[in-house]
Amino acid sequence: MAAPVKTCICGACAKARVTIQQVFSVLDIYGWLLDSYIVDFFQEQLWEKLPNSWRLILREVSPREFGEWLSSDILCRRVWPLSLLALRQVTRNLQLDRDHRNRENTLRCGRAKDVEYNLDNFVSESKDKVSRDLHDDALKKRNNLFLKHVKIKKRHEIQEIARICANCARESDAKCIVDVGAGMGHLARSLAFKYDLCVTCIEQNAALSQQAKKWDQELLVSITKHLPDLLVKLPQHVSVKLESTDFEQAETVESIQRMFAENFHLNKTRTEFGIVGLHPCGDLAATLLRLYTYRREARFICIVGCCYMKLTLEDTTDVTSGYPLSKYLSSFVNHKLSYAALEVACHSIESYCDKLKAGNYDDLIVHAYRAALETILIRRSRQLRHTQVRNVKVVKPTTFQQYCAAATADLELHLRPDDSDFQNLQVKRFLDQWRQIVIFGALRTMLAPLVETAVLLDRFLFLSENNLPPILKPIFDARLSPRNFLLFSIKKSEQLFS
Repeated sequence: MAAPVKTCICGACAKARVTIQQVFSVLDIYGWLLDSYIVDFFQEQLWEKLPNSWRLILREVSPREFGEWLSSDILCRRVWPLSLLALRQVTRNLQLDRDHRNRENTLRCGRAKDVEYNLDNFVSESKDKVSRDLHDDALKKRNNLFLKHVKIKKRHEIQEIARICANCARESDAKCIVDVGAGMGHLARSLAFKYDLCVTCIEQNAALSQQAKKWDQELLVSITKHLPDLLVKLPQHVSVKLESTDFEQAETVESIQRMFAENFHLNKTRTEFGIVGLHPCGDLAATLLRLYTYRREARFICIVGCCYMKLTLEDTTDVTSGYPLSKYLSSFVNHKLSYAALEVACHSIESYCDKLKAGNYDDLIVHAYRAALETILIRRSRQLRHTQVRNVKVVKPTTFQQYCAAATADLELHLRPDDSDFQNLQVKRFLDQWRQIVIFGALRTMLAPLVETAVLLDRFLFLSENNLPPILKPIFDARLSPRNFLLFSIKKSEQLFS
């Protein structure tokens, strides 16, 4: 187990701690916005809870104009409340910059300089090495073979993280990769076929593993037609759930090493492995970080997290807790984040603003429909509050009555809305406020990056506290991949024997 060391005083870690403090100072005041559910907009009179100066200006602002203001794409045509202007600016100053094109947007622990590589140069240099070693020139001409069955969003992600993961494998001298939450194996195939790595895929869903095996064979047949002499190590797949306790992780590591030794004919001393997780859901990201931290056999980690709302939230750094992980954040009296706040942090502020600015937000009336439906259901029975209804995609011609019929189809007939509800003047007034709901949602979206920043910096500091210098960097286009931050770390040689 890695022994915790004293607090790192490098500029990046110090900045991370200060930023966390400031984020929670902002959330102490405005966190209620994130903690609110849009479904309760009318029931809890959420609009009336906004500062009066905000309401006065926002009731005159269209969603399109607010999207432009939120993106700073317009000059000041109005006298905006100073507190609202200040909040917009402080959220920008505190959040991690999500622009993957800016090479300066890398948070790197000062101790990482002892690992002799520069991220940007390392990526391009290693790419050339891979080309020489793995007949990559020939493979590049058939790159479309690797993209079959892969959606556009996923293609972008796989190409980026596969290259960086291969670089980390070379730097750490690890030939083996454990792809956790591997799904249908798209990333694993790139690592195995393009970068000649031994890959074991761990996926809880057996059906996904079976599909991955089928597509592995399909790709092998296609490539063999063009490159009959190319030696390929097919990914291996296992359907298990990765557990969190020390004992269970020890068993998991033994199983992983045995699979590498048996399936790839490796000497057990060569089965140290790297961990990669492309959007591990909820607590799985925390489990992977602990596995990397506490097991000598894990040489590096590359993860891009997601589904923050599925994190297990505890008051202590319990072994099963997904948040918080770091001792620093755990020491805060008020470090809690709600399910609602973590859920909204999984959306893309860039895409939301784009939609508003383009005037392409008519479908967002669904939030007003759902909030109005909530008031009707509660009048039927208080026990129906926050009851699960069907998800209904609303296009422009969809009426409130049509929405309600589809959304409540699973409820008993006497609980569903009827004609009297659709003629109710109060319900009609609620529906007329749908643009206010859109703007209220935009306010929540403005704050959401602070929540993701807190979660990611908590993970960054967890690695730092365990003397495992982390690097955090946006690597995907945030409009294609809302969760676009890669957290990675490579163990130095002396740490392998600590």
